[in-house]
Amino acid sequence: MKPPTEGFVFAVSGAAYVPLAIRAAESLRRHHPNHPIDLFCDQPVTADIFAQVIPLRNSWFRPKFEAMQRSRFDRTILLDADVLCIAPMDDVFAVLERFDLAAAHEPRRNSAVATTHLGTPLPAAFPQLNTGVLAFRKDPRVRALAESVVNTLEKSGLDRDQPVFRACVYESDLRLWVLPDEYNFMTIELLEAYTEQFAAPRLLHLPRLHRHVEAGDRARQMRQVKTIVGPAVYQQIDALLAADRTLGGDGAKVKALLRRGLPGFGRALSWGIRKRLQQWFNRD
Repeated sequence: MKPPTEGFVFAVSGAAYVPLAIRAAESLRRHHPNHPIDLFCDQPVTADIFAQVIPLRNSWFRPKFEAMQRSRFDRTILLDADVLCIAPMDDVFAVLERFDLAAAHEPRRNSAVATTHLGTPLPAAFPQLNTGVLAFRKDPRVRALAESVVNTLEKSGLDRDQPVFRACVYESDLRLWVLPDEYNFMTIELLEAYTEQFAAPRLLHLPRLHRHVEAGDRARQMRQVKTIVGPAVYQQIDALLAADRTLGGDGAKVKALLRRGLPGFGRALSWGIRKRLQQWFNRD
């Protein structure tokens, strides 16, 4: 049998993160029934959701870069465990027919981590890429990039990979494509302002899913999107998905949450008052 050319990969170290990877893989399977999903891990895992469980050679805090070097697929989408897939995203594989690497920008570009530099500061116009979603081709240059990130991380002593990844990509000759935010959607609050003019998220990347790990309480895992984002935002996501023309939607009008009900009225009234005051103070 010919080996699959496209597939998804997770990479986690530590037993506490295995349930997150399983939950993320289950959400992925609902929208990608035919793509294999592999797991790189330092723990024994027997979950049927994974086509293969590959033991890590090096158990450390960033196993994703080992997975980049060892993925069996010609085209791979590598995901963090704190994600939930809510719509198909296999079109990213098509991007890899023309590009070597694809990722979305880090949304919090003014954070202390995002403004950390290695050596000479890089242009702000080339910000960090969020490494929670990485798509790449099987290519010696991609493997070399991952190896360079690992080596630089070990030498630098940094506990975050994105400053290092940014510098290594900047110095590489890889063909990079920057994915739209909807393929790595992190700022859930923005959805309150979304209408049908905006593309719906495909993948929610939610660091809050780590809280049960940090608290040492596996019973506090949040499994449902509705529980995580709240009923109002959940309904907004549903409406956006139904309206998204790129997902076969009908383009139906979706009203922004910010404009709904008494909270929306209060915001509009406050905005109107501020505008009138500005006009009054700025008059000749």
